[in-house]
Amino acid sequence: MTHDAGGARPGRGRVLVVGMDGLRFDRLSLAPLTAPVLHALMAKGAHGTSLLPYGEADGQAVGGPSTSMAYTDSGPGWSSVLTGVWPDRHGVTGNDFTGADYTRHPDFLSRAVTVRPGLRAAAVVSWPELVRRGTLGTAVGQVVQYDGESDGYATADRLVAGTAARLLTEDAPDVLFVYFGSTDEAAHAAGPFSAAHDDALRAQDAHLGRLLDVIDARPAEERWTVLVTTDHGHLDTGGHGGDTRAEREVFVILAEPEPHARHRLDTPLLIDIAPTVLNRLGIPAGPAWHLPGRILPPPAPTSEWS
Repeated sequence: MTHDAGGARPGRGRVLVVGMDGLRFDRLSLAPLTAPVLHALMAKGAHGTSLLPYGEADGQAVGGPSTSMAYTDSGPGWSSVLTGVWPDRHGVTGNDFTGADYTRHPDFLSRAVTVRPGLRAAAVVSWPELVRRGTLGTAVGQVVQYDGESDGYATADRLVAGTAARLLTEDAPDVLFVYFGSTDEAAHAAGPFSAAHDDALRAQDAHLGRLLDVIDARPAEERWTVLVTTDHGHLDTGGHGGDTRAEREVFVILAEPEPHARHRLDTPLLIDIAPTVLNRLGIPAGPAWHLPGRILPPPAPTSEWS
């Protein structure tokens, strides 16, 4: 049975969005022992995959590889996640961020704070470009950046996890965006099927587990939605930027408090994350925002699925 995404009602919950850069879903799905936290989250909630668009407006695939909207790079990918629009609108088509239009298309944390000034929004990242280039806007209440490029992502991600855990414990943000980059770094260096990538995935999985443990220890009346996603894939040999399926396939994992039967989301897109976050925060998307993504449905009770 198909679940109607349009039926999701705005709530007043809290949201954790975790980005794991360059993580291939097929690699993740083959690693239940390496990533037990992610596999448990998938079992509890819902997940699905889609392909990054190519062609023309709002992701309608009308061409072939020579008409890519953007490189399968982190700049376009995370811009799409955070703004809720594709590169033809946010303007970022590569890691040089040339053409970025974050004034008209701000990140979902900035939108939430603008609509509800008392809302607490925070972001902790290990790729500093997300802050330096303005992808995360100045309206976000707390933004903490570490430098995985200079310090190594294993070190920077560990600092990200520690800071995010502290924020969740002490400050209780309404919405928190967390970025980890070790899987992308390892895939570039040795490929996504390497021992180095296993180590990076294992570490990121443990970081996620630490954050979920903090959320579980918070007051029971808080309703948390957890979303995990990536920005692009990788070639088997490592590397990305092209139009192959391995580079274009991305995933979204959605988990919420109620335990439900495991099921798949219907081709969730990166641009679905922003409207879903706003929905769970109880903030209806303004018509002037022109967000083309869907509100992802909550995990459905077992009786609604066959």
